[in-house]
Amino acid sequence: MTSSSTLAPLFASILPAERILTDEQSRQFYGRDWLKDFPVAPALILLPESTAHVQAIVQQCHAHSIAIVPSGGRTGLSGGATATNGEVVVSLERMRSVLEVNRTSRTVHCQAGVTLEQLQLAAAAHELYFPIDFSSRGSAQLGGNIATNAGGIRVIKYGNIRDSVVGLTVVTGTGEILELNGSLFKNNSGYDLRNLFIGSEGTLGIITEAIAKLTSPPKGLVRILCGVSDFDAILGLLTLCRDSLPNLSAFEFMERLPYSEVVRHRRLRDPFSQGYPAYVLVESELHSNNTEDHITAVFAQAYEQGIIQDVVVSESSAQAQELMNLRDFISETLSQHYTIHKNDISVPVQSIPAFLSDLHTTIREAYPTYRVAVFGHVGDGNLHVNVLKPADMQDTEFWNNCHSADTIVFNVVKRYRGSISAEHGVGLLKRDFLHFTRSPAEIEIMRGIKAVLDPKGIMNPGKIFA
Repeated sequence: MTSSSTLAPLFASILPAERILTDEQSRQFYGRDWLKDFPVAPALILLPESTAHVQAIVQQCHAHSIAIVPSGGRTGLSGGATATNGEVVVSLERMRSVLEVNRTSRTVHCQAGVTLEQLQLAAAAHELYFPIDFSSRGSAQLGGNIATNAGGIRVIKYGNIRDSVVGLTVVTGTGEILELNGSLFKNNSGYDLRNLFIGSEGTLGIITEAIAKLTSPPKGLVRILCGVSDFDAILGLLTLCRDSLPNLSAFEFMERLPYSEVVRHRRLRDPFSQGYPAYVLVESELHSNNTEDHITAVFAQAYEQGIIQDVVVSESSAQAQELMNLRDFISETLSQHYTIHKNDISVPVQSIPAFLSDLHTTIREAYPTYRVAVFGHVGDGNLHVNVLKPADMQDTEFWNNCHSADTIVFNVVKRYRGSISAEHGVGLLKRDFLHFTRSPAEIEIMRGIKAVLDPKGIMNPGKIFA
């Protein structure tokens, strides 16, 4: 492992001394994402402010075969932004300029360090709307969101972030700057290299700027919380909502365990007088053909047909936020009060009820003392599987068991032709399980693409591939 004192002079002509961090506190802070399963040992931290800075850094690292870990808001949960072996961490936190909001083309051009919340506010200032949203909006950065193809709660209407990206500026593993697609909405002149970098987890290069689509803001939002008696009812409700709500924007699922933990630890008001096996939070935008009276009638129909057992329809923006808090605070609440092993998987939407039943049975047979909390985005088949450590179990035993539990979970995922990673990426956490989702031929092609764009293998080494 090369020492920070040896590496720091290599970047002195690129960045001022105050943006080359070598102290232990900074290395620990910038050297990991939210997943704490792996050791943290970066050599130093670099804080560029422009694409030119990033290019010069990568060129220097390429020349000296120095490994790089790109770093955004580090809100990931797969170890994709964790430096374990003396890498140089390139943090984009100082690249937070919104360069242009164009109302005519309805696009925003910004640096990759812009946070999701900052982007949403910039759009709102021009009476436009950036629809990608999730609970870490204040910390998660656009470049990292693109590098993991983040989704969030409104994928059912607006798609993953891939569907919002128009153009990218990237620096490859050789230090070459690529301007990919610019502001073009249609460009069929050869391969779409832009899409290679979306979801690539920093293994092909560093995203430094992006041009993203904006849309019209909703005129209003109604949120509806439903209690359901079993997993099978979820798909019936989804079908009804898709058929009857033309502006359906979210369809979120929560099992009873995560729901009750949020109510208890956050001291939130439970709008229901009794508990249910599962809950669905529906969000619909208000437009001329989608009035509050129409929405209420749809869920009255669902109740009469026995699809749902109970329902609350928001009657104010404050109540709508209260209902969203029941879903929005789950991940943070569980992480604060428990030691958790998290998994982010996807299965075909139509397979969700059978998968959930199979998953719980399989884990219960292998680890009868474990509690499993599942929630997620039903509309796109994305489920977050959280295993809670028993209070009387040592951490070491728990983490060792979780590795075995992953094999069990991913075998169930494979049985339903799902994916081991829906939106958090592969990172370090799931690289040994890539073959559960990808064929040998696919993996070999992906390695070939990396060899072209990063021939020395310096970009986020050890992520995705061992």
